[in-house]
Amino acid sequence: MGRSIKKSLALWEKGKELMPRGTQTMSKSPDQFVFGVHPIYLERGNGCEVQDVDGNWYIDYPCALGPILLGYNNKRTIKAVTKQLKKGTTFSLMHPVEIELAELLVEVIPCAEQVRYAKNGTDATLACVRIARSYTGKQHILKPEGHYHGWGDWHAASTTRDYGIPKCLKEYVETFPYNDLNELETKLKTGKFAGLIMEPVALVEPDPGFLSGVRDLCTKHGVVLIFDEMITGFRWSLGGAQEYFGVIPDVGAFGKAVANGMPLSIIAGKREFMKELNHIFFSMTFGGETCSLAAAVETIKELKENREEIYTHVWSEAARLKAAFNEYVRAIGVPAEMFGMEPRLSIRFNTDDPSGHRDLFHQELIKRGILFGPSTYITWAHKSKHIEKTIRAIRASLDVVVKSLDTNVDLFLEGQRSMSIFKKTVSGGE
Repeated sequence: MGRSIKKSLALWEKGKELMPRGTQTMSKSPDQFVFGVHPIYLERGNGCEVQDVDGNWYIDYPCALGPILLGYNNKRTIKAVTKQLKKGTTFSLMHPVEIELAELLVEVIPCAEQVRYAKNGTDATLACVRIARSYTGKQHILKPEGHYHGWGDWHAASTTRDYGIPKCLKEYVETFPYNDLNELETKLKTGKFAGLIMEPVALVEPDPGFLSGVRDLCTKHGVVLIFDEMITGFRWSLGGAQEYFGVIPDVGAFGKAVANGMPLSIIAGKREFMKELNHIFFSMTFGGETCSLAAAVETIKELKENREEIYTHVWSEAARLKAAFNEYVRAIGVPAEMFGMEPRLSIRFNTDDPSGHRDLFHQELIKRGILFGPSTYITWAHKSKHIEKTIRAIRASLDVVVKSLDTNVDLFLEGQRSMSIFKKTVSGGE
């Protein structure tokens, strides 16, 4: 199809020598895609499209792993950042934009009576866990199986990537099956947990009454309820999943979409719990970095002013994409599904080689100008023409997948297979 990724491959040869793993973000590494076919470096973005260093354009659905909600190069956020950049990015004392944003956050996030700022999701979830431990005087943390909360020691100790982390930390994090209130109550009855941290919804939808049941049980057993809304915040609704489901946590971690791509995370919660940050050691040089705060102010204002239009668009266009995929796989006999709630979708192949068929599907999509990842997001910038082109590409790509079902999928792959981020390695490296 006339594509080349020659420049991407050349840059990768330099990058992997200069930087461990060659990347700042593990899920952006080329080993997460079909190496040799998939682009490695992106150079620019506009609307819902991104361009790689070789000049190829793609309709983008990972949306920078979730932060892009209004679209790349959004005029309003770009103007806010540019204006603030000329005034200064960080100062020797605090800046008024810290208060301006805080007032907006307290207005739109149900649990927010007070807020603090950070940069990454790990910063925010770590602060939330520390709040729970300080408030209760207990050390153990409970979380649903499979939920991700960053690379901090408290969480990473419970994963296969536990290199360099004291083994004793494993005993302080326990899990329970999502949607299982009986198992949750059994755990909470032990009385040892400081907090329960969870994504209110990941790729599995909550059963009716589950989230409210979690809320009731945490209150009953004196456990601080933390919602990790790094992904759901500002994407499910303006007030996040807690607003959408009507279940209010004690504390929440937000980020990603709040600043439409600028680096910012937020700890928001009820004053009773947030007061712990008056004495907890939580401080950083760039927490008040002004360009990201200014971008968040304008992003939230945009979402407020066009609330119905934006959220109706995100949900309806995602539903359209989901329906098109699932209808076509049923029609051609591919055992696969697009699943999850509309603001965050994913694809699963139920074949004898699910990772291989996923790789093949992604390979064929990228050749047709569509960039997919582990999660699929819709922005305000994805217009009907983009969805229509994507649906055509999905069908054509699935037509290739169906041909591979009765043979070795490697015969169809034009590069190296992807690998799991959490694959355990003997040496602790890659």
